[in-house]
Order: sequence, then C-alpha cells, then structure tokens
Amino acid sequence: MSKVEKVAGDFLTFFGLIKHEYLKPAEHITRTTLSPTQFHTLGVLYRRSSLPMSELAGLLKISKQQLTPLIDKLSDCQLVSRELDEQDRRVVRIELTDKGLLTFRSVFHEIRRSFVEKLKQLPEENLDELENMLMRMTEILSPNSQRGQDNE
Repeated sequence: MSKVEKVAGDFLTFFGLIKHEYLKPAEHITRTTLSPTQFHTLGVLYRRSSLPMSELAGLLKISKQQLTPLIDKLSDCQLVSRELDEQDRRVVRIELTDKGLLTFRSVFHEIRRSFVEKLKQLPEENLDELENMLMRMTEILSPNSQRGQDNE
C-alpha cells in the first residue's frame, strides 16, 4: 500500500469518526424538530443564502418532487420561506427565516463547542500545523479546485 493510499484511508477513518462522534450527536439535538435531511437543507441554505428550488434539489442530490414535501415541512416550522424571484416570477426561491438561521447556528455552535474542547488538548504549534493542513485540504477537495483536477 502506498503512502498516499494509507493517508487516504486514515483520512476516511477520521472522517467517519467525525461523523459518528460529532455530527450524529447534532442529529440528536435536532431530532425533536428536524430530520438529518432537514438539518442538511438548512446548512445548504445557510452557506448559499437564497436558492431556486431546482438548484437546492441539485445540491441536496434529490429530485424536485422529493424537495417539495421537505420544504413544506420546514416552511410549516417557519424555518424557511418561499419567495418569488424578482427577475423571473416563475422561479420560487427558498430562504432561511430568522428562526431557521437561529436553529442552524445553535446546532452548529454545539458541534463547534465539542470540537474546541477536544482541540484544547493540542499544543499551539500543532494547532498552527492543523490549521494550515485543513486550509490546504479544503483547497484540494473543493469542487472548483484546479489542483484536484490536475491529478485525475
């Protein structure tokens, strides 16, 4: 096994740990009001702001038919709103409401708080190194990364 293959395997193991130990507990925090898919939808809207239904469905990797009841539920909970696009009245855009924004930020804060407690165990120089590597990994893994495309 090459060094790159070992590091890739270690990274995926690490990612699984993050998902199991940090993101799954977030699902428990939101479970009383939100499903994991609903919370993921809020996260996409938090990062991307207002999105047309078709684009949101694409980002969530679900059909528009699957998205409609999802948005209905989030709208009923007053977490998102539907707005007509000002340029094209046929397009319905989905936006976070203030309540949706607060809900997402609250759960995100809980996840970050848990990470902070664990990261406090690292010496300052390791935090600097980790920060640099995370920025580099984000750059490499980004869908628009030129570097990632060069390696294909």
